[in-house]
Amino acid sequence: MAQPQANISLTAPGFYGLNTQDSPLDMEINFASEANNCVIDDYGRIASRRGFQYLTTNPEILNGQPIETIFEFTRQDTGASFIFAAGNLQIFLQDPTQSDLVALTLPNVPTGNKWQMAVLNNKCFFVQAGHAPLVFDPLVSTVALQEWAETPKGTDYPNTVHAAFGRLWTSAYDSDSALVSFSGLLNGENWSSSGTGAFDTGLYWPSGYDAITGIAAHNNFMIVYGMTNILVYSTTSDVVSTLNLVDTIEGIGCIARDSIIGTGTDFMFIDATGVRSLNRTIQEKSLPISDISRNVRSQFQFALKLEPQDDIRAVYHVEDNFYACFLPSNPLTYVFDTWSPLPDASARASVWTNVKPRCGVRLDSRETLFAGLGGVYVYSGGEDIFLDPADDVTEVVQSIPMSYVTHPIDFGSPANLVFPKQVDVTFYGALTGNLTLKWGYDYADALEPRTIVKDLSGAGGFTFWYGEAQAVDTQGLGQWTSDDPQSVDYDPAIAGFYSTGTTLQQFRYNVWGQGRNVRFGLFSNTLGAPVSIQELNVQALQGRML
Repeated sequence: MAQPQANISLTAPGFYGLNTQDSPLDMEINFASEANNCVIDDYGRIASRRGFQYLTTNPEILNGQPIETIFEFTRQDTGASFIFAAGNLQIFLQDPTQSDLVALTLPNVPTGNKWQMAVLNNKCFFVQAGHAPLVFDPLVSTVALQEWAETPKGTDYPNTVHAAFGRLWTSAYDSDSALVSFSGLLNGENWSSSGTGAFDTGLYWPSGYDAITGIAAHNNFMIVYGMTNILVYSTTSDVVSTLNLVDTIEGIGCIARDSIIGTGTDFMFIDATGVRSLNRTIQEKSLPISDISRNVRSQFQFALKLEPQDDIRAVYHVEDNFYACFLPSNPLTYVFDTWSPLPDASARASVWTNVKPRCGVRLDSRETLFAGLGGVYVYSGGEDIFLDPADDVTEVVQSIPMSYVTHPIDFGSPANLVFPKQVDVTFYGALTGNLTLKWGYDYADALEPRTIVKDLSGAGGFTFWYGEAQAVDTQGLGQWTSDDPQSVDYDPAIAGFYSTGTTLQQFRYNVWGQGRNVRFGLFSNTLGAPVSIQELNVQALQGRML
């Protein structure tokens, strides 16, 4: 008696993103168990990330050290833009086109690169723990920074700064982690005359004591972030006399100053338990509901424990709707899609592996720049391009290793054996590299590989190597090649071959083996343009009940 054939169709597979938190025994098929160098594209499909392509043409000036902080200052009177990049114990200017980093003259050599910057009244202000605050005033000099004419607490220096309500706000002092100071109106170097002031948060933390890690203004509120708590102050047009504590949030705080990123309508930040949304935290005051990183919580928390808190950076990229968290001590960069939250309000997650950038900034020109090892990069194209550190002249082009793996699939019959026979994969985009399908049974980590080899000379259309019969696959690798690349329609007699002239590419694989469930993985090195996984169809026979 013929065995019934089952078919499972995954339209936009993996569009729920990575899930390493829940048990794979009853996982929704829309989650991925692996999503490396991926993002969620505009149509909700899992896709390869774009490439990082260098802007800095003299990376040797960094002596192998990364850019740790990047920031843009735009003059309101002239519109002139200055992009500051801090690294190798210097502060540089970077033009938004390919050009050299230009070192600015500093009053003293810093011992770190962890500057935070803010703009007020056509000046850019720099603060860092243990360092005298600096200011960039283009009316004084465009090649040098100066120390502030006056500081909030003398030589007790702040580690966080924010511009809001026409004033500069500083906190997290070297010897006072609870004080918040505000400058004179439109004067970030006036800290003593009428209109300046400070308030002590030490008596208002709900848990008794906390240390300020960051401050930010949002919706006419002044938000003071502690390590494990948040204070919310209301304001009116008269900020000085009407700053009132209106809310406290206990158990949620911010552990990393440079993870506080505005998205236009919200602020995102990193708590000890994961990524949080300020709006949802204020609304819900509940740990699980506002947990943006819920689906990778344990993995992400472990990564945070390995990371010095002042090394953590984040950036929000508007066009692709993601919040990226850079953890230099880890090989992974965590990326959270913000376009369409999942039903539990968490974000679709993915990871990037071993990327050079460690920080980023959103420019007024509506571009996002990234920076790290090798200098400053633009996020574009489908490959990584950087300068060879051996000569700082030769361009090195690297493909992007994309991988997507499903969770175990049992075809709705967990008690029956399944015998997968064919897997059809539809890609969207100009995939130019080989595509490998891997599969494994019964929760096995080791996956069987089979590769379709592509003709890299094809352009516009999608030309595949002419397939040979599976019988000649003497090495058992599921690989075949021919001396004659051809563009033909799919023929069942030709193992795993298909070709079209559109942006949709279809791959067909013959697979073998059996088990109670099966995992599938797609692996490719993308080059030239990003690609998306459109659909995954699996045909399988169902066997006897175990």
